[in-house]
Amino acid sequence: MMFQKKRVTLLYIICIVFTMLSVSAEAQVACKAKAPSQVAVGQSFNFTIELNESAKVGSTQFNGFNVLGGPSTSQSTSISIINGSTTKTSSYTYTYVLQATKEGSFTIPPVTMIVDGKQVKSNSVTVNVVPASQQQQTAGNGRQQQQQQAPAFDKSDVFVRASASNSTPYQGEQVIITHKLYIGPGVNGGYQVAGVNMPSQQGFWTYTLGDPDSESPAKTEVVNGKRYTVHEIRRTAAFPQQSGTLTVTPFELDFMCRVIYQVQSNNPFDFFFGGGQRAQDYQWKIKSNSVKLNVKPLPQNGKPEDFSGIVGGFTLTANLSRSELKANDATNLIVTISGTGNLQHIEALPLEFPSDFDVTDPKITDNINTRGNSVNGSRSFEYVIIPRSAGEFTIPAASFSYFDTKTRTYNTLTTPEFKLKIEKGDGNNVVSTSESHKKEIKKLGSDIRYIKTTDSGFAPKRAAFFATPWYFLYLLLPLMLFILFLIIWRKKIEERQNVVETRNRRANKVARKRLQTAGKLLKENKKEEFYVEISRVLWGYMSDKFKIPLAQLSMETVEMKLQEKNLDQEAINDFLSTLSQCEFARFAPGDSTEMMHNMYDLSMQFITKIEKKN
Repeated sequence: MMFQKKRVTLLYIICIVFTMLSVSAEAQVACKAKAPSQVAVGQSFNFTIELNESAKVGSTQFNGFNVLGGPSTSQSTSISIINGSTTKTSSYTYTYVLQATKEGSFTIPPVTMIVDGKQVKSNSVTVNVVPASQQQQTAGNGRQQQQQQAPAFDKSDVFVRASASNSTPYQGEQVIITHKLYIGPGVNGGYQVAGVNMPSQQGFWTYTLGDPDSESPAKTEVVNGKRYTVHEIRRTAAFPQQSGTLTVTPFELDFMCRVIYQVQSNNPFDFFFGGGQRAQDYQWKIKSNSVKLNVKPLPQNGKPEDFSGIVGGFTLTANLSRSELKANDATNLIVTISGTGNLQHIEALPLEFPSDFDVTDPKITDNINTRGNSVNGSRSFEYVIIPRSAGEFTIPAASFSYFDTKTRTYNTLTTPEFKLKIEKGDGNNVVSTSESHKKEIKKLGSDIRYIKTTDSGFAPKRAAFFATPWYFLYLLLPLMLFILFLIIWRKKIEERQNVVETRNRRANKVARKRLQTAGKLLKENKKEEFYVEISRVLWGYMSDKFKIPLAQLSMETVEMKLQEKNLDQEAINDFLSTLSQCEFARFAPGDSTEMMHNMYDLSMQFITKIEKKN
């Protein structure tokens, strides 16, 4: 009896020990790393980490291998029922896709995994990399390895194609350059585009249309019998600045994609579940084709004398805020040119104002739209007019000429003639036009001479002023002043009539005022508008200063034109260098703040240098 009790007690002890060992075994986390023992150079393979608990990857080192993808996570659960007892086991697998890069024997060190905040390490794995020609496939434990080598991917299946809306435009005519990305069916695992780089276009003035940061919807096109997914990457409005053959330089971008392919396997379970899949990542630069344009010169037949080189389709409106007012009051004249074309190259119209009017330089307001399929909008010039004398005055009509791209002819738009009725102002200093040159005669001397009360007697008699030289000088002075006034007035009328000379004298003033506008855009960090304004400053200054029509100035002709004006070669080189840097900085990637400051300083230094020499 005692023996039986001892035997039962011993059985209890053994059961408790086995239960504790079982609990300890269950509590222990298993972490095992696996990889093929032998692969070939260039071959991709799976490196897996298996755990019985959910974990996070802490650290990995894959020296000697490229990481093509991962980690991808999978989970499997098995349930077993033995003698009514149910056991549930979970397995977690983390897979990396690696690629061998060179021959040799490489050891992948233990991978650190994080389970419930604690670190667990796997075993190390040694992989022998052999030449591609010596790749061997081995079988073990009744299983055959899967073939891991990825099939060759044809990168020419992805390309960028550039096209032009018009291959034979006129000089200054708007041409839409469209860049499309074509992706063939071989790219089946996703793709990404980065590093979009639109180079500076020599001989063109360009604007980016639409929103370049927005995602373009995918379309499909069939090219040579193959169906492609197509995305519009960039639309650009280009204005050729000279005639002849011009080339739109290639467009470049970084393209990344993933190609998913099937692997061969003799495993019946793989066959049952559709076979194994692997992924291969590719990354390379794609360059578009160049586009050649045969730019036609504008016809000489019918070209107006005031034609400034603007091409497109436009309308003209002019409005005077009020035509009846008093002297020293102000009225506003707004001239607006609207339409499609390079609006930012339109200069103020040559309006002629009466000499008795004070007129401010026009305030330029641009409302230019580049969000659609072309550059369109309006440019307004606002003048503040202050008449100084009473009377009736006329502001003559002014014209604006352009080349119409639809009719292929020159068209001239004209503002209406404005008549103003100016009444006498309320101030004492305002006189009518008929009285403006009369002088008020003031009596000299005094009517009463004070009696001297001292004992010194009478003052000595002075010499008579009448008929002396001073008498005749004072008598002729009003006439001389009047003649001088007529000479100055006549000269001012002639100066106002000579628009070219006026622009020459005001070139420095106009350029510095535009630089102030560029300075405001610099502070607001408006890159596109800043470089447009800087370019207008440089081209406008050279046109006004050296009396060259803006339409005759381009990067190719500017040197010849300025040499004809006897401008020294150093100044010409400075101008071309500054303008080239402006074009480069406008399209340069990255932080543009410093480049904008440098361009502002270069433009100011160039204008100052020219003014000192002239």
